Amino acid sequence: MVTPDRLRAFFNRKFVRDTLILQVGKVGMTASTFLSALLVARLMGAADYGIWALAQSVLSIAQTFNLTGLNTSLSTQLPMAVGAKDEPEILNLLAVFVKVALFWGIGVTAVLLLVGPALTGLAYNGDTHIGLLAAFLSLTVLPDMLYGMMTTTLQSQRAMRRLVIVTNLNQLVLLACTLVALLISPSPESMVASRVVYSVTTCIMALWFYERYRNEYAVPYPPIRRVIGQVKRVNPRRYLGFGFLNAVDKNIAGLYTEIPLQIVGIYAGKTAAGYLELGFKALTIPATLASALFDNIQAVVPQAIGRRDFKQLWRNFMRVLVALGLGAVGFYALFVIFVPLIVPLIFSDQWIPAVPIVRALALYGIVLAVGGIFGPLYRGLGLMRPIIAIKVITLIAILLPGLLLLQQGASLNDVWDAANNTSINIGTHAQSGAVTGAWIVNLLLFISAFLTALVALPALRRKAHKS
Repeated sequence: MVTPDRLRAFFNRKFVRDTLILQVGKVGMTASTFLSALLVARLMGAADYGIWALAQSVLSIAQTFNLTGLNTSLSTQLPMAVGAKDEPEILNLLAVFVKVALFWGIGVTAVLLLVGPALTGLAYNGDTHIGLLAAFLSLTVLPDMLYGMMTTTLQSQRAMRRLVIVTNLNQLVLLACTLVALLISPSPESMVASRVVYSVTTCIMALWFYERYRNEYAVPYPPIRRVIGQVKRVNPRRYLGFGFLNAVDKNIAGLYTEIPLQIVGIYAGKTAAGYLELGFKALTIPATLASALFDNIQAVVPQAIGRRDFKQLWRNFMRVLVALGLGAVGFYALFVIFVPLIVPLIFSDQWIPAVPIVRALALYGIVLAVGGIFGPLYRGLGLMRPIIAIKVITLIAILLPGLLLLQQGASLNDVWDAANNTSINIGTHAQSGAVTGAWIVNLLLFISAFLTALVALPALRRKAHKS
């Protein structure tokens, strides 16, 4: 029986309070994100929206060559350094991040300007436009990395109220930049310009927050000028081993959506890519409602591992896992029912062909909600190699058959209909290709997440029993 005393004890837990604070903040963030995505989709149309999605995808694929992994490793190692009150290690981690961000941010822009247009010209029958857009969009890489570093410093200190303020201001700036760009011209070019302005603005904002509040934590952060001074002296080699494995893991996971999007664009057309991208946007917007929990877990799990508190971590992790699983299945079951009403009502009738794609991606939403909590766990437990092997094998096993289907102009629905002697026309070639792409993504994520759980959970349980 749930008594008032138990409820008070539950809500007095710091993890619960922090998660609720983040979740309240996500309401404003989700509204801004949704409004921005809605305006872009309605005003640009499927074809231009597809070009914009493919340009972003080209940049994302280029980012897979960033094998330093500092974005991910910092979110694991910085909370551990904070938990251990190791101020010299905190300084080194921040300095290494800035040093590598400078090299990578400048390098990826130079490479995309040189080879991006030519490569996309080969893929899209001489159309170099997508590659050129991706090259200019890469100007966002460096400020985005520095912004991510600043938000990680807040997560690592569990300063969730300030994190909510920063992330909501971030989304308001995104919305403002998007509105101005759409008023000027609802085109892929204007969207690229708006994203560059947005990234630079929010980076400056996050740096101000860092400098303003860095001394107000139990473990203070070094000033920015000291971090910059340490950049020349710090040797990144010691941090790149852990970072390399994290980079491979994260970048392979990114390919689970980016490669299907690209092959859908190549074999089914830019409109098909627009339908698939709208499906991703439609599913990631409700997924942000659980992202507060993921943000909190990102700090809590490494800290618990750093304290060797495996018994409590096992108990709490399983509670969260079960609650997320039940909640995600229930939410997305309702989501599938109402999608045919939601899409035309919100995004306009021109997006009705995207309804089957959005419905198909409900499994994608469930896996994102449940599988998102495993990342900090297997990274903190040092299980990178088996998890990477799982992702690579899954990518090869699922992607090759999907590629053959798209090359032949068939969809997974067509294969199912033929096997059952039925004939259901799901619409245009673009729609059919986008549905196939959606199911490729679903299978990639589901199989990878299932096998990851089979590896990570027994490892945590063994450590809990030993402790």
